[in-house]
Amino acid sequence: MAVNEKLLKGGVEIQDGAYLLRVSRDRLQAVVTLKDIKEAVQLDFAKLKNDLKENGIEFGVLPEPEAGGSSSFLVAKGKAPVPGENSKVKLHVKPSVVHVPKRKNPDKDEVDFRELGNIVNVAKDTLLVEKIAPTLGKAGMDVFGVGLPAKPGKDRNLKSGKGVRLSEDSMKIYADLDGKFVMAEGKPSVFGEHAVSGDVDMSVGNIVFGGSKLIIAGEVLSGFSVKCRGDIVIQQGVNNAFVMAGGDLYVASGTVGEDAVLRAKGNVTVDFVENGPHIETAGKLIVNDFLVQIDAKVGKDVIATKGKGTIIGGKFIVAGSIHVVDLGSDAEIMTDISVGMIPSLQAKKIKLDEEFVTWSDRLNEVLKNISALDKMKKDMGAGFPEDKAVLLKKCQGFMPKAMDKVNDLTEANNQLAEELGQMINERIYVYGTLFPGVVVKIGSLARTITLEEQEVVVFFDKEVHQILVRKMTREERAARPEI
Repeated sequence: MAVNEKLLKGGVEIQDGAYLLRVSRDRLQAVVTLKDIKEAVQLDFAKLKNDLKENGIEFGVLPEPEAGGSSSFLVAKGKAPVPGENSKVKLHVKPSVVHVPKRKNPDKDEVDFRELGNIVNVAKDTLLVEKIAPTLGKAGMDVFGVGLPAKPGKDRNLKSGKGVRLSEDSMKIYADLDGKFVMAEGKPSVFGEHAVSGDVDMSVGNIVFGGSKLIIAGEVLSGFSVKCRGDIVIQQGVNNAFVMAGGDLYVASGTVGEDAVLRAKGNVTVDFVENGPHIETAGKLIVNDFLVQIDAKVGKDVIATKGKGTIIGGKFIVAGSIHVVDLGSDAEIMTDISVGMIPSLQAKKIKLDEEFVTWSDRLNEVLKNISALDKMKKDMGAGFPEDKAVLLKKCQGFMPKAMDKVNDLTEANNQLAEELGQMINERIYVYGTLFPGVVVKIGSLARTITLEEQEVVVFFDKEVHQILVRKMTREERAARPEI
């Protein structure tokens, strides 16, 4: 049926001209209005349905007219079309926005201002962003029964930056490497490197970075921690702070303080370290100047042949060899050096020794108790107290367990001794001066240096089963590792 245009303009008279029927411009409402309020005429609801039908109003007719203002009634209501939703971007990983420092304990008024959470770490293949496709919307219908098309939502393409990849259907963005997730110029990006332009202090907070390289232009100040899955470069030193690298670690300038810790799975390179720091590395320890009073566990060689090339004091457990200009000092400061010693084996040996002493003491105590109780039982005969009998039975039951444990620990110690005995080929190469006061441990042996020596090699002599010191050969001097 053609739409009666009069209904959209001035309206159509119904019910003997007493009422005027109009349709809104959007054709979604039909309204009946009394023409002359002074001569009120009752609206005939039964006849109204025919009036609507005759004028082509078929959809959304109300069961009962709804009274409105000025003697008007809403008699039909169409269904408006629902426009489609525009495409949306869903963030699966949200950037960290921490305006208030993290609370150390939610139940207490304690805040750790160092935990600022300013890096969002993501692993490779992490889903970062997803596009939600636009919808078509839902069509409507006017009061004449004519369909009203819906406006579809707008589509837009996903924008992507560096270090990410777009899925084949262009609907998702994934991290293409391990690193930090940022929105750079509105584009999701992942960067494998992170740089700090100044010191690691209250303005920066503790750093945990999952990328390949972390560069700190300043110093890591006391009490802060820096962790990176990859390499770390610190250009102004470390002061009583914790630093851990999954790759190589380089610290320019000084590392100082008893609470300072440098830890890496790769090589550790330092300029100078003093006053009690701890260094742990699965790789080499490379020294550009000197080490004074440090505790170090090194998985490969220690190389200190640049600058002063000096090691004074402290304790070193080194799986490889040591190359150093000067070892110790003329003040005969004790410097404890173990070479050819894998730190994990050293820790295992210490633990085994402690357990052996504990169980040996227990076994001896049990044997003494059994001997004393047996004598008491023999002397007292039937008068042997019941509580002593119970104690004797417990001791007799525990004795085999203690003996087995001591035997197991003895066997484990023997096996470990064999492993340690094979690790005697590493040496200490001193290209300058070896001072008295240095304690050298190779394999199961130890030797305290009592004489000052120049250009020497400290080694384990298998024939005499001793740690000896000999002059360095020309070939060994020529093979001095350069940094």
